[in-house]
Amino acid sequence: MTDEAVAGHPHPDGGGSNRTGLFAGAAVGLVLCAVVGALGGYLLAGDGGDPDNRYDAGGPTPTAEATSKPPRSTPTRTPSRRPSSTAPPIGQMPLPNVVGKDFEAAREELRRLGLGVQFVFGRAGDDRTVASTNPKAGTAVKRGITVRLTVVGAAPEVVVPELVGESCNLAARRLVEDGLYPSYPTGERGAVRNQDPTGGTVARWNDRVRLYCSDAPAPEGTPTP
Repeated sequence: MTDEAVAGHPHPDGGGSNRTGLFAGAAVGLVLCAVVGALGGYLLAGDGGDPDNRYDAGGPTPTAEATSKPPRSTPTRTPSRRPSSTAPPIGQMPLPNVVGKDFEAAREELRRLGLGVQFVFGRAGDDRTVASTNPKAGTAVKRGITVRLTVVGAAPEVVVPELVGESCNLAARRLVEDGLYPSYPTGERGAVRNQDPTGGTVARWNDRVRLYCSDAPAPEGTPTP
């Protein structure tokens, strides 16, 4: 047998066909493996993607109460009440607070409101401070009433004015302004014919001065009572 014969004919043992069969079988095996792998991955992915499968089959199934959040409770606000201010009755006014003020300044403040003033002085000392009032501050009062002021110290000195010859009404107002009390033994009409104590006498607040008034002409040499 020559070399040409060997090259021109196939090998008598059939090796070429066997290799073709092996290749075909290997290809089929690869396809099957790919299919099986894809199917397994799909099944695994399906179990992990379902949220219901995250719980064991034997465990309790979560209810709506367990999975839902409880509603928030909104605190109830209590409306605040504004303090009601009680106005004094018609024709009245609240008495201002003058405690701690100088007694003459307190008198002027009350008199501007149309109120009368009466003083009660202490026994000693020169403290002019108002210690208390009657009625108390804030009390509803009417114009014209008299408010009693208690002063810490004793009544201060005051000089009695000369009033002879003045009208009885004018003389009385001057005495009140100076802290003195007028009295009228012979009535309140006419002019002052005499006074006791006389003008220039040193007295104290709340002291009384007698005014002898008359509407008749004054006789010459009227004696001092």
